[in-house]
Amino acid sequence: KNEFKGCQYSLSNSFADPLSHPELVTLTKNRQDFSLLQAYENHSLEYTPNGGTMDLREEISKLYGPSIQAENVLVFPGAQVAIQTAAQAFARDCHSIVFTPGYQSTIEAPGWQSMNSSVTQIPRKASNNWQIEPDLLKAAIREN
Repeated sequence: KNEFKGCQYSLSNSFADPLSHPELVTLTKNRQDFSLLQAYENHSLEYTPNGGTMDLREEISKLYGPSIQAENVLVFPGAQVAIQTAAQAFARDCHSIVFTPGYQSTIEAPGWQSMNSSVTQIPRKASNNWQIEPDLLKAAIREN
């Protein structure tokens, strides 16, 4: 179904176009992966722990070799949450600069404002093709 007013392709979505339940089951049966199908049909629908379940974190850690342990892996429900978490961790107790427009959750989140001694917003404008203005950036830089 086309929901994008005449556009053949939407490049704005940040999510995958998932298979339907019947398509996923058929694909799994065709692969003869009945243990996966059984696990899928019997999985719990409860909320998973923040940071990801241990079995998922263990599988991810295996991708990176023996130096990365599951305890050092965090799983996020999307890239925006991961970016915001990293930014808040790196910018704790210091002056921060953010560019607008941008993700509102990154620019105006209550935690972001309360964790930093100050946040300077530098606007980007259509009139200069959304470029960062070096003079505004220089003026916003502080000691901390």
